[in-house]
Amino acid sequence: MKIGIHSARTNTPDVDAVLAELGEAAAAGLSSYWAAMLTGQDTLTTLALAARGVPDIEVGTAVVPIPLRSPFALAQQALTIQQAIGGRLSLGIGTSHEAFAREQFRTEWDRPIDRARWYLTELRDIFSRAAGGEYSFPSAPIPQLLLGAVNPGMAAVAADLADGVVTWAAGVRTLHDVIAPAVVSRSNPSPFRVVVGLPICITSDVEGARRRIFNRLGAHDGLPSYQKVLQREGASSVSDVALIGTELEVADRVSSLAEAGATDFAAHLIVGSQSEHERTWEFLVGLASEST
Repeated sequence: MKIGIHSARTNTPDVDAVLAELGEAAAAGLSSYWAAMLTGQDTLTTLALAARGVPDIEVGTAVVPIPLRSPFALAQQALTIQQAIGGRLSLGIGTSHEAFAREQFRTEWDRPIDRARWYLTELRDIFSRAAGGEYSFPSAPIPQLLLGAVNPGMAAVAADLADGVVTWAAGVRTLHDVIAPAVVSRSNPSPFRVVVGLPICITSDVEGARRRIFNRLGAHDGLPSYQKVLQREGASSVSDVALIGTELEVADRVSSLAEAGATDFAAHLIVGSQSEHERTWEFLVGLASEST
């Protein structure tokens, strides 16, 4: 299983912080750097700028909300970035949530599963037409297409039309009960990627870390799709599924994710002290070295 970073830096106005963190991840030997796209930076633009100056690390979106881009606009931008950074972009997309679409993105909300199926179909067609010369897009490899999926309907769409999934707030039960059956059902024999994003903190103060993660991320626990996945995991908050504890305790949890089918672990660091930051970072670097 590959080890990468799931960053929150793109949710802030500080572009330079993303550039610095990507450089740190690459220097440490981590395989990938994943970033969300919400109300902060334009993540695709920032990743293009950052990766242009930092070689030898994959960058990915986790995820671009599809209400923010038409399929044509996203295909055009993705291939432009691919040419600029040497084909190191993986494109994670997701339907987002009704509250975000209506209140923040100021757009309409469609049935998520139908919308995801339509969007991926259109995106695939546009990439195919571009490869055939119908458009004058930059010549570059088509990025891997990953779909944000934590529930059965969306996982089925991903199995049909994507190259993999990106998950959030999902643990072993979701991988075993939702993602694995979708992977088995695929008629396409190509490898299917399962990128698991979860908060992490190596610490001796488990309850303190759990409170910190809840305070930082718990506001989204009530979103309908997350409610379903948390209920499946036997949890009430993303802080309950976070990887918190000593190095040995968290290593066991990471191993369980790999055994359940995760191909990538994207670590979302939330720490409360320099000591916790150093311990967590050293832990991830050690995992990455073992996976190479």
